[in-house]
Amino acid sequence: MEFKKELEDKINLLRRKRIVITTPRLIILEYLLQNKVHPTAEEVYQKLRQRFPSLSLASVYNTLKLFSRLGITTELLLDKEKARYDINTIPHAHFKCLNCGKIYDLLDIKLPQVKKVIGHKVLSTQLYFYGVCQECLKKRSNK
Repeated sequence: MEFKKELEDKINLLRRKRIVITTPRLIILEYLLQNKVHPTAEEVYQKLRQRFPSLSLASVYNTLKLFSRLGITTELLLDKEKARYDINTIPHAHFKCLNCGKIYDLLDIKLPQVKKVIGHKVLSTQLYFYGVCQECLKKRSNK
């Protein structure tokens, strides 16, 4: 999906939920759509604060939490200390390289579409793989 269409869809979702489209919300949404890198709140803040000096870290945290609650982003708990955010909310697995830290979307791995688990209602499924990415493996073999 192209950027303008994705942005329009996300803005329309916010409007349907009666959420005010503030400047911080808009610039964070644009950043996430243009940079699909699974950032932390701190990373989003660092990338945007020079262009938008009035942006606060608290605004970034609050906006990302709001986006996750509304289904605009998915909160990833790949690390124990920091949540990361994925703008691609279609269920998919993730791979984290333990060497370089890069996170990859694994779109070809089908997640189970379980509606009920022993009488419970499943709201989301997340699957994480940890290892060493191809790029890091190549660097190791060249040494």
